[in-house]
Amino acid sequence: MATNISSSIKINDSDIPYEVIFRKIKYPRLEYRHGNLKLIAPAGFREHEKLLNKHKIWIYRRFVAHKQRILFTAELELYSGRTEGQLQEYVESLIVSIGAELGVFPRKVAFRQMRTKWGSCSSKGNINLNTYLKHLPERLIEYVVFHEMVHLIEMNHGPRFKKLMQVKFHEHKTLEKQLHGYWLAIAEKYAV
Repeated sequence: MATNISSSIKINDSDIPYEVIFRKIKYPRLEYRHGNLKLIAPAGFREHEKLLNKHKIWIYRRFVAHKQRILFTAELELYSGRTEGQLQEYVESLIVSIGAELGVFPRKVAFRQMRTKWGSCSSKGNINLNTYLKHLPERLIEYVVFHEMVHLIEMNHGPRFKKLMQVKFHEHKTLEKQLHGYWLAIAEKYAV
């Protein structure tokens, strides 16, 4: 198996580091996550520079967006005065009011530390919520709980789901950006 390669590509006066990771796959693909550019390539793939140059615009857009998120995150202040117990009490009150509004209630609500998401809803009607929600403003907690409760009606993120979300949260795009910023701030502070 080929050894991974680390290098950088220069785009618009910015040196963007990347890593070529060789795996048992058929086709190469690019990933840009958490400020890290990776080219996942089949063993023996030699045209990584050609592929990176072909996708310079895509790479640069993600690089700039990540830098902007870092600046936004630096301005965020994580809430530290809320305990997990207080979070659970607040969420329970939200479930009662949102449940009455939507006409649905979860079978069970559980709290745990999650590494990749704020919450989830199972097809059995169980909702899991991330304990890191305690660091968010109440409006964002309400948004996450509402999001998961809408999944009790519509499991996917299709048009019906989006319509139900937009009725209560017209500013959903802004809230999603804020959630992402808070996630970065939490990941940095707590090494998530």
